[in-house]
Parts: sequence; C-alpha cells; structure tokens
Amino acid sequence: MLDPCHSNVCEYLQEKYEDRVQYEIDLKGKTVILHLEKNKDLLSPDYVEVRYSSTGEAVTTSPQIMENCYYQGHILNEEMSTASVSTCQGLRGFFEHQEQSYLIEPLGPREHEEQEHALYTYESQEQNPPETSCGVDMVEEEEPFVERTLRIGNNAMKQEDMNQKKYIEYYLVLDNKVFRKYNRSPEQIRQRVFDMVNFVNMLYKKLNVQVALVGMEIWTNGNKIKISPNANVTLENFSNWRGDILPKMKHHDIAQLITGIDLTGPTVGLAFMSTMCSPYRSVGIVQDHSYDLLRVAGTMAHEMGHNFGMYHDSYECKCPSSICVMDWALSFYIPKDFSSCSRDSFEKFLRRASPDCLKNVPLPDDIISTPICGNLIVEIGEECDCGSSEECTNACCDAATCKIKPNFKCAFGECCEKCQIKKAGTLCRPVKDECDLPEMCDGKSGSCPEDRFRVNGFPCKNGQGYCLMGKCPTLQDQCVSLWGKGAQAAEKSCFNVNNGGSTYGYCRKVDDTYIPCKAGSSMCGKLYCYGGSDFLPWKGKIMSFLTCKTFSSEDNNQEISMVANGTKCGNNSVCINGECKDIESAYKSTNCSLKCKGHAVCDHELQCQCEEGWLPPNCDNSIVVIHFSIVIGVLVAVSIVVLIVVIILWHQSAAKRKKLQSQSSPTSASKPRQWTPMRRQQNVQSTHSHEMGPMSPPMSTPPTESNKPPLSLGTHPQV
Repeated sequence: MLDPCHSNVCEYLQEKYEDRVQYEIDLKGKTVILHLEKNKDLLSPDYVEVRYSSTGEAVTTSPQIMENCYYQGHILNEEMSTASVSTCQGLRGFFEHQEQSYLIEPLGPREHEEQEHALYTYESQEQNPPETSCGVDMVEEEEPFVERTLRIGNNAMKQEDMNQKKYIEYYLVLDNKVFRKYNRSPEQIRQRVFDMVNFVNMLYKKLNVQVALVGMEIWTNGNKIKISPNANVTLENFSNWRGDILPKMKHHDIAQLITGIDLTGPTVGLAFMSTMCSPYRSVGIVQDHSYDLLRVAGTMAHEMGHNFGMYHDSYECKCPSSICVMDWALSFYIPKDFSSCSRDSFEKFLRRASPDCLKNVPLPDDIISTPICGNLIVEIGEECDCGSSEECTNACCDAATCKIKPNFKCAFGECCEKCQIKKAGTLCRPVKDECDLPEMCDGKSGSCPEDRFRVNGFPCKNGQGYCLMGKCPTLQDQCVSLWGKGAQAAEKSCFNVNNGGSTYGYCRKVDDTYIPCKAGSSMCGKLYCYGGSDFLPWKGKIMSFLTCKTFSSEDNNQEISMVANGTKCGNNSVCINGECKDIESAYKSTNCSLKCKGHAVCDHELQCQCEEGWLPPNCDNSIVVIHFSIVIGVLVAVSIVVLIVVIILWHQSAAKRKKLQSQSSPTSASKPRQWTPMRRQQNVQSTHSHEMGPMSPPMSTPPTESNKPPLSLGTHPQV
C-alpha cells in the first residue's frame, strides 16, 4: 500500500551517479538515511546483447552501456538492513528498515533536484498472488552421503581458495513471450533485467561471490528451442541448446532462461543440482511469474543456488532474516540472505567440486567503473592497488598512485618475485593431473597465463577415459559419485536395457517419451552400476537385477542417473548427448597436433602450447639446455677465477720462499761477502755472553762444507 508520506520523500545529498550517494527518506515521521554505493560488478565491458532479425539471423552488439546508475547499500546505523536501488530516472528499488521491506519508485519524470516518489511497505503489489514453488524436490537429509554425491572432481579446494572471492559470468536468455510481454521493447527489458541482476548480485555478495552479467539474449524472432509447460522438458531442451550453441557465441559460467510461459502447477523455476561450471548442466529456467521484478530476481537467485549445490531450507535451518533465498515456496516476500544450511551446502560444493570457473579473476578491462585508487581493485589505468597507505603491505606498489614503484617490474602474480618478472619459461602452475597442461611465465607479465588443458580426447586413467575440459570422466567415477564408496560400473550387458526405451533404459527423453539408444550407443544412456549404498537423497526408484542397478529420479535431476558427456563408450569414441560418437566428430581434435611445431601440444581450445621445459614461441628451445649452458658458463668462469687465484698465490709463495732462502742459505758463489769472518763475529757478539754457555753442534755429526749452516743463533727465522 502507498505510504502517506510520499511527497518530497527524497532529498539528494550528493551528485547523481557518484560512487557513493545518500538520501534522506521520511518514514512515518522519522528521517532515515539511505546509504548507497555503486555496483561496479554488474556488467563486464565485453557485455553483449543478441537479438534476431526477421530472417532469424543473430545480430550481436556490444552496446556502450550508459552511465552506471545501479547501487547497493543499507540504512545508516542498521547493521542488518539491505538495499538494491537504481537511480537512472529517479529512485527505483528495494530497501529494508527494521525488518520491514519497502519499495520505492518515482511518480513522474525527474525535472527538479527534488522529485516525488511513491514508497510502499512491501506486502505485494499483486492482489492474491498465487503460491509459487521451485520444481526441485530436494531437502538435504543425511549429511555423510550428500557429501559423496558432490564429488565431481578430485581436486578438492584448499582452505585459502575457499576464502578467496568467487566470480560468476552470468548469461541471460529471454524467450519470445517475454519479448512480447514488455511491448517488444529491448530497452524496457534491459532496464528490468539490470534491476534484477543488481538484486541477485547483492544477495551473492553475502557469500563473497561476484555475479557479473556478460550477455543478454532476446529471442525476438521466435524461440530457439521448444518451450513446454513441463519444466523438466524445457530445462532439458535449454541445457542442450546452451551446451551446443552458446559457448561458441559468448564465454560464460552459467546461463538462465527467463520464459513467459506458465509452467505447470506452482512451479516457477527449475535447475540442475551441483552443476556450476558444467559445460551443459550449469543452467536454470525461471518463469517471469510477476511484474514485481524482485520476486522474479529472488527466483533467479534461488535456482542459481541449486547449481551451487544448495538444497531447500528445512525447519532446522537458521535464517538471519524473515525469509531466505532457498526457501521451498517462493512466496511473495523478498529473500534477503542465505540460511545456515545454504551456506554449509555451498561450502561443501566448493570443497568437493572445486569448480575452476569460479576462480577466474576478472582483468581490469572486465570491470566497468571509474577507477578509484585505494579500493583494492586493479582497474583501468592502474598497475596495482594495495589499498590505502595505511593498509598497503605490498612493497612493489605505490599506494598513493596505484603504480608500480620505480625500478620494479611487477607487483603481484605467480610470475612476480621480489617485484621483478620471472624469466620466460619459469613454471608458474604445475600440472594437476594427466588432463592438465603446465603454465609457464612469458617473461612479460607478473601473472601466470590462463589455465590450459590437454586436448579433448586425450587418453587418461590408463585408457579408461578421454580428457574433456581438464577432467577425465569415467563410468567408475560416476558410479562412486552416485552410489558412494564401493560402487563399481556394471558389466556392459546391463547397459543393453537402454536399447528398450523405458523409464529404466533410454538415451534421450523428449517431453514424456523415452527414446531408445541408437545402435552402438547403449553405453551412453542410463548409468548402470553395482555395489555402494542404496540410499539416495532424491525422490525416485531404484531398479536392480543381477549385478545391475540404476536410479530413476522423480524430479528434474535426470542427469544424475545418465552417463555423462565425454565418457568413453568404445575405442576412440565418447558419449555426447546420449550418442556414442568417434572423437574426431565430437571434438574435431585429432589433426590438431599436426599444426604444432617443436615440442608443442594441442590444448582444449585447439591451440598449440609448449610442453613443460620448452620455450615459446616455437617450443624448440629447451629450458633445461639453456639452464645447463648457463651453469656450464658459470662453472667455467668460476674455474678460471680460481685458477688465476691459485697461480697468484703460488707465485707469491714462491717469491717468499726465494727471499727466505736468500737470507738463510745462499751459495758462496752468489753472495760470498755474507760469510766473511767479520760477519760471523758480529753476529756472535750480538748475543749476551752469559747466555751462551758451552756450545754444542746442532747435528750429531759435522755437516759437510757445502751445506754448512750459518753461525747465527736464533736471530733468523727457521724455514
């Protein structure tokens, strides 16, 4: 309902579109201050928009998005309050004050510094809104086994990685019915989408996750897939379209379809569980079920939560606000936080799956914002940013200018050591497993190059599988992931059930029809295993016969019981969308190595990469040989120096000996005058007579004349 204090509700305290703004708002006679900070993570500069011409041709544009007028914040002096507001044409959005949610929107175009706004206490803008729910029928029940189901990879995330910020590249697709619903106006849709993504971004910041929109696609000329009221069918169709088509158009981590169709029953959203970063399954669908964009945005965040491994909240979960994101029923209340259960599930997913796509730190060019030195974000025009002068601990970075200090070359990165760039060829990221490739410093940057993988189709795990995007999917690992410790892949004869086309054996499902596998593709349908546990945290049925068992889910998690893409189904053959294909037709990679020179190999993007120990660009110079040559050169130089020192010392020693000999035992021919009686007499007289006593010869027998010792006693050093 409209709050009575709607006239002159807001007063600007700072200029529009600044990085930080504050507004005074009158709430029932009490003035509060809404503090907002610009959301710099909303878009990436390579953000694209895709529409379709009347002939169905895709038209991709990279619009220079207008000024950033999207903010997040809170009411001053209220720790638990939140706000998601745009200031593009007046204030429009949501904020919370003392556990009461408010909506604010302009009453008309802004013509003066002060503008009238309507302020709603948020109950609902709709009369008798229908009950809505998520189609995922899952509540976490027993912790130990659930942990096992999250074992997507073998590379568990380390604790230091857990604490790092995560990054999501988000792609949204809007179907033709949504396009027509909003007057066929891309501008109107864009503003609505940006407001929704701003809200999703605000929610996930509570988990230290940055959600950035990298693309928006509007199906202006008709839908590109069959969209059915059956949410499972639509999700499956969108998943296949996304996996086959979208990666070629735009790099992203997750895609969601917003549809205008009315999904069957109360379902308004659906997503696959624990599939974030999956090439096909990192998707969700959301019904545009309300003109209230925040309700739809809450559903978008909810379905993304399932991709992160989050289950629906149960009564045991602790929610810090009135309603949390993963509430089972997506009521008309606005979610404001994640429950204790959601946070636990999110952490388990990160530890078990270690999804690599979340670790991609955006480059400075990937951030749209006015650079601010001292905000710990390296932006365009900055070489480093270590915070304020008081908090900066980076010896290479000048905190006052955000520039690298004089005589230094770098300030951060795996290829930066003591403020200098490491030599080209220095290993900066070793191989994790046989499907990975090493990364080496290029000698130009302090950052380690992007992670690269073995070419798709490279044999792995002793011939049990073939690499796909850095992983080695095998039947054995999938059985352990589904059924737990002790599970094994069933015999090939079990998979023959997939040739029948029934609930317990098929390769593809279209609408409610089970399509049998094509000839030679039975290993690419339902997953058959034996052993392990018989408890699963999903609703469904287990079918067992002999040493074969499979699972049929009642919800949308069809993928958990299907053989994964990339799994080996024969010699030089892999499963792709329920069909056994030879590697060349699947990946187009068998001839890639022919174009790689020297000691180079082909990577997952069919680009040549140097093997460990070999230098780019031609991979024909060995780092080992170069290092060996350097060592040899150093050893030779050191040896020469040592030899020179030895010669000098030897000559000095020889000269010293010669000098002593000339003083102690000269030949009579060379210096006869030293041995005159007068000289000897003088030497004897130089000694006190009372100390002499009787004299005894120094030898038992008199020496011959030729080696007769001098008569001086104790006045010359012995040699």
